[in-house]
Amino acid sequence: MKKYLLIILGLIVAISAPAEDNAKEYLVRLTKADGTVFEGYNDTYLRNWLKPAVTSIAISEEYKGPTTKYSSEEVKRIEFVESLLDSIPVVFDAVKAQTKLPNLFSKNPKPYKQPVFLRLVYDGENVKGYAMPYTDHTMTPSRTVIHFTWRYFYLPKDSDIAKAYWNDTDGVIPNMKKVMKFYFREFPMLVEMVDNGEITPEMFRENPAIVLPIMDRTYSPKK
Repeated sequence: MKKYLLIILGLIVAISAPAEDNAKEYLVRLTKADGTVFEGYNDTYLRNWLKPAVTSIAISEEYKGPTTKYSSEEVKRIEFVESLLDSIPVVFDAVKAQTKLPNLFSKNPKPYKQPVFLRLVYDGENVKGYAMPYTDHTMTPSRTVIHFTWRYFYLPKDSDIAKAYWNDTDGVIPNMKKVMKFYFREFPMLVEMVDNGEITPEMFRENPAIVLPIMDRTYSPKK
């Protein structure tokens, strides 16, 4: 749908299973909550998983061998070993995350009951950025169009809950600048950049992660 998805998320939405000689594509390095690190083969298809809010992963010692399931409370990071030398490695973190976007009636939505595996798309000093598969329903008078797309989150260093800030959608959004300013309200400089046209709705919709470096640079920890 957008070039950005190809740049940032790479092959995450590929749907074909690898051949036997491509087993290395499923080789992952896991970091457990206690700091233990080990490797195995991902049998959950997490790299091409389209279901949101994944909370467990099945790992085998041998490719396509018997699996052991680990919860998102047991494993805090999953790294696809083959991708670690790429400029954009494939990394998932187990993160407490809000279940929906904030709105005027719920400015601080509750998180999922368990941490969910989110794709790391920006790793800053003050703010990390994540993406999660999301199903967007665009309503028309005659039918409902379903798009497999992404929900974006930012995680400040002084918070343990990733905050949702955008659902990537092809639908028309009235008062887009006002909507953006509401989602960016913790970042006054970012709101100012929206006001003066430095970041336009078109730029943001083309690349929702464009705001993450600005969030990282201007974030003020809560006192």
